[in-house]
Amino acid sequence: MKSALERIITEYNNQVIHFFRPTENELSRYFLNDVPEILINQVQLDERKYKVQASVGQGNWTETPWVSIFDREITESAMKGFYIVYLFRKDMKGVYLSLNQGTTYIKNKYKGRKPRTKMEEVALKLKAILDFSLDDFPATSIDLASYTDNSKNYMAAHICGKYYPLERLPENEELQNDLRKLIKVYQQLKAFMGLKNTDHFIDYLLNLEEIEDTQFQSDIQLVAPADTPRVPQTVPQKERTSEGMKWKRDASIAKEAVQAANYLCEIDPYHITFVSAVTGKNFVEAHHLIPMSLQSNFCRSLDVPGNIVSLCPNCHRSIHHANKAEKYLLIKKLYSLRKQALIDFGIDVPLEDLFVAYK
Repeated sequence: MKSALERIITEYNNQVIHFFRPTENELSRYFLNDVPEILINQVQLDERKYKVQASVGQGNWTETPWVSIFDREITESAMKGFYIVYLFRKDMKGVYLSLNQGTTYIKNKYKGRKPRTKMEEVALKLKAILDFSLDDFPATSIDLASYTDNSKNYMAAHICGKYYPLERLPENEELQNDLRKLIKVYQQLKAFMGLKNTDHFIDYLLNLEEIEDTQFQSDIQLVAPADTPRVPQTVPQKERTSEGMKWKRDASIAKEAVQAANYLCEIDPYHITFVSAVTGKNFVEAHHLIPMSLQSNFCRSLDVPGNIVSLCPNCHRSIHHANKAEKYLLIKKLYSLRKQALIDFGIDVPLEDLFVAYK
């Protein structure tokens, strides 16, 4: 494996000055035919289960050649699904071993709406969910030194992996062990997908927060309200969720906040929805004004009634999904209502910082 990677890194850029005839070019034939066989043999991949494929481009030499390992039950193409890939930098200073994702579905679905941010979001969700060591796979991001659309997509879609610089290419044993370990992470991902196809799984990942929040809002309906002293509170513990480890939210504290608001929307009390079958009151939802995802920035709990506002479902969706101007007005109003309470609970934050938190 080492000699194969070393040969590609040291010789590839000398070939791209020639016409693109991959079937006639010796290095190209080696990369397309021999390198996949080397990977298969070195880690004893079952070809009934895995497909190994390399690419030097289509029509023209690619700036970032790659060789991928596909679980056939997930995908057989780098355009969709999830796969392991060796990605070579344009400057050939090194190569990345990456657990990556096909981007065609996201590019098409979010065209014109910054699809790469969605690729990054999927990668972040999987980083939180999958169990792997940063000692094994420290490359939390990758830099292919290329500005082509494909390269930018690979970089945005990277989940976890490791970088091998040319001057410090590991020996075969380490390369083989790294690949075997990443295959185990790949198998974890496959198990997490369950029976979902890749498109449905991506949609599921991108909507995990809303799925879990729906359950949280249901829990609020059922519990008795807490009685929290209006003083700074201890930081809550983390708990494992379908999104990975997250700061724990207490439904009873949220119930305390919506009850204090008399089950009315704090944006506009005339936003009446329907009578809840559980509480017998106007149905509202609880929202943490300072997002719980920022808890690590505070030494006191964000899960306190002073940081939780009561919103009708429409205003709740607006504060998550509206355009910047509308979000600005909603946040500004809620901040003015909660500023003193935030101070009392020891979690005051400048309004400008709160805007940043909501992007």
